[in-house]
Amino acid sequence: MAAALQKIQNAGWYRFKLGALECTVVWDGYIHHGYDGIFPNAEPSEMARLKREWRLPEDHIPMDLNPVVVNTGDKLILIDAGMGRTSTMFGATMGHMLANLRAAGIAPEQIDIVLMTHLHPDHSFGLINPDGSPAFPNADLYVTKADWAEWANEANLVRNDFKAAWSQGTLAAVAPYRERVHFVVPGEAVLPGITAFSVAGHSAGQCAYIFESEGQKIVFTGDVAHHQVFDPIHPEWFFHMDYDTNPKQGAAAKAAIFAKAVDEEIRFHGYHFPYPGLGDITRQPDGTYLFHPQPVTPRL
Repeated sequence: MAAALQKIQNAGWYRFKLGALECTVVWDGYIHHGYDGIFPNAEPSEMARLKREWRLPEDHIPMDLNPVVVNTGDKLILIDAGMGRTSTMFGATMGHMLANLRAAGIAPEQIDIVLMTHLHPDHSFGLINPDGSPAFPNADLYVTKADWAEWANEANLVRNDFKAAWSQGTLAAVAPYRERVHFVVPGEAVLPGITAFSVAGHSAGQCAYIFESEGQKIVFTGDVAHHQVFDPIHPEWFFHMDYDTNPKQGAAAKAAIFAKAVDEEIRFHGYHFPYPGLGDITRQPDGTYLFHPQPVTPRL
């Protein structure tokens, strides 16, 4: 007797501990991104070599979207909000975060704080439901002033490039939170046990968040790195000349966060790395880096 294919996967959430913190990666989907425009200063022969050696797809980069909820015992803190369900400008493979959040046993209404690494669509559009209501109605929103000035900027609406559509969506996404916005200062404590670290370049105010508990640290890095192989081995490669606000600054920020993660023994979370994006960075003898993904396990 023939058996029907199930055509479904496990719910996209993964839980891990950091000291006394309980962290839950909540998958929002993925971007099927071609190589056009990606890593424009990369040597083609070197990129081809890495594709072969690491058995990477030849024609695209599948970039996962990995928001994380951190339970401090007092607060539920979400880092980035995913693409959500208001737009398919990057494709129709995203918008799963709220369903996966509920599957992980967390209601959107329970989120107290949303920390934004930056306000690009695949991080901020998930702040609202399709009807424009807040996806996290009881949450305060934290973001840097520089990123707010770049993307929550009505002057962008008359532009003739991608910034018009991106800012239009961002303005709608942040609208329900305007009375609850807090501006993050990179280099300073955001909340007890949480420090902001500037990784500007991909956007003008992008920042990473370093959480510390019981002597352990993890850094949630946003889009400072987009690929688990190319970026650590070649941090000098720009991500994209069009979509990086400052490509050279972005590459320098990438090298800086890799060095900090190694020197201070900080676990690394890559928002766009393969789900769940969690692992460690090591420095190689030639000064480059490698990302070592943490094996996914049902143990907690």
